[in-house]
Amino acid sequence: MIRLRRLPASMTAAGVACVLSAVPGFAATRHHVATPDTASTMAVSALSFSTRSVDATSGSATIELDWTMTSSNPAASGFGGDVHIRRMNPKTGAYIGTELAVNFDSQGSPSDGVTVKDGATPASATYAWTIAVPQYGATTKTTWAVSEIKGGDGAGDSLDWTAPRLSAFPRSFTARTTADQGYPSLDQVALAQGTQATVYEAPGQGATLRYQLDSQESRSGVYGGTVVVTGPGGRTARGSFAIGWDWSEGYQGCGYIDWMQRQVLDCAVSLSLPAGLPEGDWKVAEVDLTSNAGVTHAYTGLSEAAVHVTSDSVLSASGFAFTPNQIDSWHSPVPTAQLSLRPSGAVGGISSVQLTNWGDNANECTQLSTTPTVQADGTVTVPVRGLPRRFSCRLTGVIITDGNGDQAVYGSSLGAPDIDATLTNLPDTVLPTVDAVTISPDSVAADDTQTWIKLTIDVSASTAGVNGLDLYLVDASGHTYPIQSGGVSTTFSGPIDEYFTLPQGTAPGAYTIGFRLQDQGYQTVSYGLPGSGSRPMPGGPVTLTATAPPTTG
Repeated sequence: MIRLRRLPASMTAAGVACVLSAVPGFAATRHHVATPDTASTMAVSALSFSTRSVDATSGSATIELDWTMTSSNPAASGFGGDVHIRRMNPKTGAYIGTELAVNFDSQGSPSDGVTVKDGATPASATYAWTIAVPQYGATTKTTWAVSEIKGGDGAGDSLDWTAPRLSAFPRSFTARTTADQGYPSLDQVALAQGTQATVYEAPGQGATLRYQLDSQESRSGVYGGTVVVTGPGGRTARGSFAIGWDWSEGYQGCGYIDWMQRQVLDCAVSLSLPAGLPEGDWKVAEVDLTSNAGVTHAYTGLSEAAVHVTSDSVLSASGFAFTPNQIDSWHSPVPTAQLSLRPSGAVGGISSVQLTNWGDNANECTQLSTTPTVQADGTVTVPVRGLPRRFSCRLTGVIITDGNGDQAVYGSSLGAPDIDATLTNLPDTVLPTVDAVTISPDSVAADDTQTWIKLTIDVSASTAGVNGLDLYLVDASGHTYPIQSGGVSTTFSGPIDEYFTLPQGTAPGAYTIGFRLQDQGYQTVSYGLPGSGSRPMPGGPVTLTATAPPTTG
């Protein structure tokens, strides 16, 4: 899912529609005292817009909203909160489409157009919010109203006023707007990322279907929508999304929301199915999308693949196990293992066994085929393989399908009964052993950086094989000087030939060779290096003499 961008409060967004009181008449003056909230020492003592109407058809209109917060708490230390305005249906009072919202605090919120007027105290402050009025509406006249004010005084008191309290103020204005009769496009509706087309219905708990959709509306923007699915016996279920505003995250409800909600991506929709439904397929039958101007369009005849809901009551399985449950993937080619299970209730045999999740190590094991093999004892198997390194894969998701299309689901990742089946690699318990080391030549001029020196290391008795080598010179005082490091051809037993030259600036003298071997499991063993953790060279130290260059008379 794409990370949500927070949008400025002056940009449109959608929220869930609700019906509140009708638009109040404008007061004769801009300031009006509201009835105090008996449940709080806080109040909104004044609220009004700078004008009764604006012309927004150019797309550049603004209006100022002023409001005053007060507190009778002597410990009040300044205010913080958020204020919301929304379009209103002038006939019904229902909110339409988006809300515009902004945070404010004791400094206002200058980046979002909120300032604090002169004379503010910790117990009383008047705020001004300069609002960019959207150009488009349902008709050529759009009514906007303050729908909610939330706030706190820093001393533990708070308020949350909506239409019943705010209607005591001249909380609305009208905007001349460009009518938008377009409707949002349906660019995609699909299963939510990471979900499967088979869903488990836990006994007595029902099931949840999850979708995501993409949409665009080039003028007023996307408000929200509803997904309708049909299932066995003509049953229907529906779920909705709406782009709402949160004080800490800004506008949200889709994975990506561009400026003015003209494009929204990965909008999440969840649909709850009641418990006890018959097993079968559920298919998206309709998607209704609504613009911020309140125009809705129904999309039907959709081709989204069905979701199969199962409680494992028709088709089921048991006896999940890997054979063998431990493989040696250090060698190549990597051997395979078989996941076996015993099906029950299958009609037409088992057509597919799909392993969907391997727990925390999902990338370390691979299913080689979903087509099962029927064994003589009635079990079915599918082949799997681990990566050529240390791994432990616990199976957490299996979808089984029979020839009749019935399905069974198992594993914690699918919210289904757990599976006790884990595939592991052979433990890397035996580190490489060095049997012999030779060097040729064993004497080179100290300033000779061109002569290749061959070091041969004979290794044996390794679980994971050697695939890395770090090589050092060790002087008489025990100081180490790195020569080279890197990978080598994976070797379980036999010679490893490493070629190197003397490093630039090597001082004349007698040196011994030391090295560190690494295996495929990233374990290391050292030979000939200073310190108690390093093993002695078999047959004694391997020496290399850097001779002094000849003197010239």
